[in-house]
Amino acid sequence: MAFPARTYETVRVDSVPEEYAYLHAYPTVSEPWSVVSQTLRYGKKATIDEVIARDDVGQEISILFDVTNFHGSPGTQRLEGFTTEYLDRLMQRAAEFARLNPPHHPGSLPRFPVPSARYSGRIDVPLAVLAVDAGRRGLYAPPRVVTLNYPGGDPFGVGEYPGFDPTSWPPLRLGDWPPPTISRLDRLCLEGSVARFSACATRLMDAWFEGAAYPQLADEAAELLILLARLDLPAMLPVYKGLSPAYIGWIQNQAEMVGQHGKPGGH
Repeated sequence: MAFPARTYETVRVDSVPEEYAYLHAYPTVSEPWSVVSQTLRYGKKATIDEVIARDDVGQEISILFDVTNFHGSPGTQRLEGFTTEYLDRLMQRAAEFARLNPPHHPGSLPRFPVPSARYSGRIDVPLAVLAVDAGRRGLYAPPRVVTLNYPGGDPFGVGEYPGFDPTSWPPLRLGDWPPPTISRLDRLCLEGSVARFSACATRLMDAWFEGAAYPQLADEAAELLILLARLDLPAMLPVYKGLSPAYIGWIQNQAEMVGQHGKPGGH
């Protein structure tokens, strides 16, 4: 897989595990990248970790990781873990809170959190439904949503997805589960994709809530959509937009700029 197009020369990461997640998320044709060397560069505005990686046919590329935000520490922490694990911890909290506050469908599957349009300073975690119908395992539109405080992740409440009609059951079937895109990934690529997605989503939500941009923001918005298309069903995007239309629109606008002006990643 090719590295995503970029408009900025560096790839921001907030921990060493995220550096490797990035490499694993976009492997060479037949095997993971082989790291040849890593060199720290100290500048006035940024600390850069230049990684030379070799592909499966012996060609080498240079990737410039911006490690300024965590240099000198193990990495940025969120809920007692790296940002590569943050979304998973939020979704676990949402699933547990929903289970303790019925009605609760046993097939509930928490999907990725987005900033809540209904509750300022909070995030919404849609609870899709995983079920088997006529021998086909599928994902169904979320009837419920858990709202968590951000960034602490404490539960705020749980209720019906906006517009959900409880008299119309089952909800709309969104597609087969897991998505075919996931089935084609090896374990390392899948783990790297999930970890990198989590870290990018965390920074983008931080920027959204704080109103603060950073140089790689547009690049990460574009990458977020690439990874979302890999990890989720296409029909889930309107679900996220239903919960957070302004945020998803902002992500899409940022990504469009990269599509127009971005250059191939790696050099």
